[in-house]
Amino acid sequence: MNWPLASIPSALRPALEERLARLDEQGGLVGVPHEPSAADALPLVWACSDFVADACLRDRELLPWLFAERRLSEPHELADFERDLESAVVPSGTDDAAFMDALRRFRRRHLVRIAWRDLAGLADVDTVLRELSLLADVCIRAACRYAGAALTARHGAPRGSDGAPLDLLVLAMGKLGGGELNFSSDIDLVFLFPEHGETGGARPLEHEEYFARLGRRVAQLLGSVTAEGFVYRVDLRLRPFGDSGPAIVSFDAFEDYLQQHGRDWERYAYVKARPVHGAESFEELYRNVLRPFVYRRYLDFSVFESLREMKDLIAREVERRELRDNVKLGPGGIREIEFIVQAFQLIRGGGKPTLQTRSLLEALPLLAGHKLLSPEAVAELGESYRFLRKVENRLQQRNDEQTHDLPRDETGRARLALATGAADWSALATEIERHRRCVSGH
Repeated sequence: MNWPLASIPSALRPALEERLARLDEQGGLVGVPHEPSAADALPLVWACSDFVADACLRDRELLPWLFAERRLSEPHELADFERDLESAVVPSGTDDAAFMDALRRFRRRHLVRIAWRDLAGLADVDTVLRELSLLADVCIRAACRYAGAALTARHGAPRGSDGAPLDLLVLAMGKLGGGELNFSSDIDLVFLFPEHGETGGARPLEHEEYFARLGRRVAQLLGSVTAEGFVYRVDLRLRPFGDSGPAIVSFDAFEDYLQQHGRDWERYAYVKARPVHGAESFEELYRNVLRPFVYRRYLDFSVFESLREMKDLIAREVERRELRDNVKLGPGGIREIEFIVQAFQLIRGGGKPTLQTRSLLEALPLLAGHKLLSPEAVAELGESYRFLRKVENRLQQRNDEQTHDLPRDETGRARLALATGAADWSALATEIERHRRCVSGH
């Protein structure tokens, strides 16, 4: 096939041409129904993302799947992901390896779809972040259901003192909690269970042991590396007492921990806490335990010193680790915008309930409405946040790799400039620096 390559920088052409030749050897797009615009975008997408190109060459059904049923032209909602998951993932009771590989193929196909839409200019940043979060949600729930069915079959179902069934509560933290996950990210999770007791099977387990096994199994199903890769790296360090604490605690123990040991940085972190699985039990826990811990009823002067310490810690880390070229952690980066917004949420959120949102993109404009920041500052920070998140995703789409560092080699810079729509590396570097100066100023 005569692929359109005129817009591809010369530094990227040799690797792209090699991959396109392999695609032609496999038959190209012959027999694959597709919109002409989809084929036109293929060289651009493959030049920007080795991950997408290699996934398409590895899985010969991926391009037909991708071009079918308007998968590229329209965003996916939760129901779309769940429908695709149901047809892609084997049910419980089958071979564990088959389930894990199927879940990994499902995740890879949808990452390809999301990256393609992003790189081809078919989706804005907000849509990309939302879809990445929905994808993670359905994968976590699938792992919970699969692991839970296997445990219940052996040990019986856990039930509360009222006889009602109990389920694992999985809290998403960080960007996943905010519904704004980046392309290749760890997922920060906290596992909780409602109450103590014993399962009702022939081989009963204490609830604490049952849910501990369930949590470990979920992390393994998601994080273990197979021939098909992994689904998500699971980080459990935000749980009570961190690495030194148990992997899972009861609601009562969680409440005791927050009341006796909870620190201001944990209040900051739990701004983002969102139930992904077992949400039925979350509302009461949030109303009685989490919200009073995170948000004080009145203007919270007590947290000022802790926020100053957090800000100083961020600055010292940037200097110590030489993070100048890191778009997340470096000066004027994504983390500083998050700090600005979450600091206002902690200080003012108790008296202004509308600020009690997990989403930065929802919270930021509210700061202008409450006269906490000027409309001009909010507009500038919103523009910078979306721009830096776009750069972050394009960096990670190259290899499905968790990186935030700007490239230093010519090929990497040419790829990132192409991926972000910049004229060249110099123009992109100038734009990045403009946004970072803006954020640092605020």
